[in-house]
Amino acid sequence: MKRIAQRRAMQPTIPTASTSDIAFLLIIFFMVSTHFRTERGLRINLPQAEMTERILKRRNVAAVWIDANGKMTVNDNLVTPAAITALMSEKIIENPELVVLLQADKDVKYGFVTDVLEALKDARALKVTFATSYGKGGGG
Repeated sequence: MKRIAQRRAMQPTIPTASTSDIAFLLIIFFMVSTHFRTERGLRINLPQAEMTERILKRRNVAAVWIDANGKMTVNDNLVTPAAITALMSEKIIENPELVVLLQADKDVKYGFVTDVLEALKDARALKVTFATSYGKGGGG
């Protein structure tokens, strides 16, 4: 009796020749379709300083911006000095180690800066630092 030869089933293969083409198409697609977030908020020209100090923990920082026209924002929200007092009071209660980073335009009238400083004092936000751009000279 003769044996019937069994055929082996052919294994289907996955073509991988076009894998790199697909990868490059995906890279190009995402590069073209990605929108980069531009800095929104107030345009501020910071004054220069000879020495700077870094604040290491960003979660303990609340940013207050004042532009040249006197518009004020706290963490990208437009506010008034009275609203700064209420907002910062809440933040200080939540985080007693909070440092206020005051970023005022170099051309702003100093009256706006003192209004913000008074509002911060009323809110008991006494840890205030002024942001500057680093100038040539000394420092570190």
